[in-house]
Amino acid sequence: MIRMRFLLLTGLFLSFILATYFVFVIFKYPYIGIIVKKADHQIVVDSVDPYGWASEQSIYRGDVIRLIDGRSPTKKPSVQHKEIISDAKKITIERGNQDVQYKIDNHQPVTGMIYYFLVPSVFFLVCFSLGCFLFKFLDKNKSIPVLILFLAVIAPVLLNISANSRIYNWSRYTVGIFMCISLVLLLHFLRNYYHSSSRLVSNHVLSFLYLGAGLVLINRVIAADYPLELFFVPVVFIILMISVFRLYYQTKNSEVKKSLQVLFTGIFLALMPFVTLYALPIVIFKDSIMPWEWTTPFLVFLPITTGYLVLTYKMIDLSFIINRLHYYCLMSLMIMSVILTGTLAFDPGKLSGNIFRITRLALFVFTVILLFLYIKDYVEYRFRKIMFPKRQDFQMSLNRFLQWMKSEHKLANLAFILKREIENFLPAKEVTLVKVDQNGKAISLLDNTKVNVTHHSMTNECTERLQMDVHGFKINLYHDKSGTIFLYGRWKMRRKLNPDEKIWLETLLNYAQVVIENQDKAEDLIALLSLEKDRDLLPHTVKKAIFNISERERKQLSRDLHDTIIQELLALARDVDIKRAGCADPFVIDMLSEIREGILNNIKTLREIIHHLHPEFIHKMGLPLALNQLCLQVQKQSSFALHMHIDQHFTIFDRELEINMYRIVQELLNNAIKHSQAEHVSLILAEESTRYILLYDDDGIGIDKDVLKRQHHFSTMGWPGLNGRVAITGGQLNIDSLKTGNGRKGLHIEIVWPINRGL
Repeated sequence: MIRMRFLLLTGLFLSFILATYFVFVIFKYPYIGIIVKKADHQIVVDSVDPYGWASEQSIYRGDVIRLIDGRSPTKKPSVQHKEIISDAKKITIERGNQDVQYKIDNHQPVTGMIYYFLVPSVFFLVCFSLGCFLFKFLDKNKSIPVLILFLAVIAPVLLNISANSRIYNWSRYTVGIFMCISLVLLLHFLRNYYHSSSRLVSNHVLSFLYLGAGLVLINRVIAADYPLELFFVPVVFIILMISVFRLYYQTKNSEVKKSLQVLFTGIFLALMPFVTLYALPIVIFKDSIMPWEWTTPFLVFLPITTGYLVLTYKMIDLSFIINRLHYYCLMSLMIMSVILTGTLAFDPGKLSGNIFRITRLALFVFTVILLFLYIKDYVEYRFRKIMFPKRQDFQMSLNRFLQWMKSEHKLANLAFILKREIENFLPAKEVTLVKVDQNGKAISLLDNTKVNVTHHSMTNECTERLQMDVHGFKINLYHDKSGTIFLYGRWKMRRKLNPDEKIWLETLLNYAQVVIENQDKAEDLIALLSLEKDRDLLPHTVKKAIFNISERERKQLSRDLHDTIIQELLALARDVDIKRAGCADPFVIDMLSEIREGILNNIKTLREIIHHLHPEFIHKMGLPLALNQLCLQVQKQSSFALHMHIDQHFTIFDRELEINMYRIVQELLNNAIKHSQAEHVSLILAEESTRYILLYDDDGIGIDKDVLKRQHHFSTMGWPGLNGRVAITGGQLNIDSLKTGNGRKGLHIEIVWPINRGL
């Protein structure tokens, strides 16, 4: 780990040194922005970069370059190998029969400084800062070292490109290898990050890509040619997209799918513009649809996306933004199509025949509309209280309704709250909650008066969906064997509800349906819990939930006792010590000492009670040691001899089964102390290949099976509690007692649990 930290710190340090050097080059050497070509044994201007120094000079396409710094332009390395003029102080241009000399200064257009310095600097700061921030999380995620290395490599790429266009030196070798190796490192990081879900790419593919990045470097050194790296980047991009897409459909984990959705969108937005609008067009057509300055700023999505994967809890909800993106892209595409069609229809001369210009205009309009929709969404949220005050009132009304219903359990109160809220916020009147029984008798739940539903202006048929017309509304909120609960209402004025009012009403009624249904189910559950005849009617999930609630209550009670009463008793004992130290009367000192001993005895008793309520040490020291400690306590309180044997290699990983085993043994020993009258008690806990076995034996008076059969009430304590704990943990309980009359035949209990190795 120390070696890894040193390697990563070195990578980040070298990234910072390179970025500092590239910034130095950017400010020292101006970006001239003249692209040249050879024509009739002359060097002529092919194009002028609108973001360079030449864009503000009288230099045009077709001008002949006579001299660069007083020498032939063919002797300039940047002209020979890159067909661009860089690192020059003056140039001489032949225009007509005259030579015009230009002295190159360091003045740059504002747009040029934005594209060639500001954007690359921001990109570097984002990547470098994220890499430094992730450095402290090395121990928490094994994929983070590769991510830090990826960020260190890709951080100075844009600054490198900007510096490479100003000076012809060794930086021309690094720009291609940095771009290629960073994408391979990205793939390497993603493979490590999703290793638990599925293998993203094989080791052979990854090794092949690293070898390909090395070949790009060799090509750079030998030929200094772009097409190989511009071909390599799209290949890695396609592999990334296919791998992420394949993993998305292979995995079943919803959280992994969510992160893959974010990842796919982030990589697509980061690399798609560069690949489709710059790299591939140059490889195929020898010309780009857009200059690289327009496509590289999107690379900032790479550090944002990868940072989101490892720091989800510290970043914004990107999945929410991505879900909006689908809708916003469709809207932007429709509006862009209308604008483009209108432009071509009213002014066809400007764009006809120039596919690159049409594509640039379409992408520009699409991007502007997409950004406008996101900004509009943010502004509406930010100023929602000013722009939509009524919507805020609706939200407060829903929150108020939920708060009220927490403490209300009567349908009459629900009817009153619904009537008040609806009549206050909507132009409604005569809002009534009605229950209709199987005989068709309708009773208002608000005041228990009879209601004639046939006089209602709407149809008598009513579904669980909200029905509205010009007269009023009606909805079936709940239906069971006893009848149906309806909600009626009439409009004060004939008008349609606006979208906000309709959404609020539907949401309020959905809440009301849930409240009524939960009340009905709660009443059924209470009735089941009060049954004395058959506890098996309780669903298994309900029993399990009740035992979990019981454990939580025990835990909370034990904490309250420890944090309040015991602390107060300890403080009282300290006060007694202070009083005793300052007292000279021997009688008073003896009395205070007795009081102190009584307090300490009470503290000891309380700690035993707390330990009995919730033995937290079970999960810390394991079930075998916890049971041994329990047996030691029982031996101090009981009159029988207790023998316990636990398998030496007994292991259990299910915490729920662990605590329930402890409670079962605790209940068996409590029963032995109180009722068995035994002289010897034996406990055996064993682990076989497919099951756990708990055996209990004593030589006491035994137990009457008929008595057990009559104990059908549900409880978390006693024999019903023991039986319930065995049931919810998937065990089987067998009780054997041969008691006849007053004989002492003892008790034998066998409990078996299956071992689930998948836990």
